Amino acid sequence: MKKLLLAITLLFSYYQVNAQDLKGSPFFSASLGTTLGINQEYDADDDSSGTLIEPKSILLRTSVGYYFDDRWAASFNLGYDHHFSYSINAIPMFGSLRYHLSHQESSAVFVEASYGQMFRLSHRFSNGNYYRFGLGFMSLSSHSVDGFVRIDYHRKMIAGFKNGYLDSLSISIGFTLF
Repeated sequence: MKKLLLAITLLFSYYQVNAQDLKGSPFFSASLGTTLGINQEYDADDDSSGTLIEPKSILLRTSVGYYFDDRWAASFNLGYDHHFSYSINAIPMFGSLRYHLSHQESSAVFVEASYGQMFRLSHRFSNGNYYRFGLGFMSLSSHSVDGFVRIDYHRKMIAGFKNGYLDSLSISIGFTLF
């Protein structure tokens, strides 16, 4: 833990970059997301049955990464997932590679692919692989904080669970510090 704190401290002490010039800059990112699903108990005539669309999970993510140039970035990510319907709590740890499809002065559209491991907090399901592919929009500013919105497809390999995996589509919002 001390090594991680030291690495993050060194990363932020290297803070001499502005957000438009991403080349050779480290970054820290955090996001909050959810998967949305259909409420199976929804009844249009009954106000107490809730809404038709409801959140099915909470997905928290943090990452430490490095922009190689204005288009390419790599990061190490750690998160927490809680899926309400299945009572699954997991900690995904994965690497990501990001490519900016378009990079303007004030915004960027990117795709990102990730691969890693899921660690379960219970013994009901075993640990497994984690895959993610996403598309996002990042608002670039002249400050050291940029916001983003992203849509991701997740595949969590879980032995003994349905077909052996849990697929989901999520929407997230977050920020990046340079």
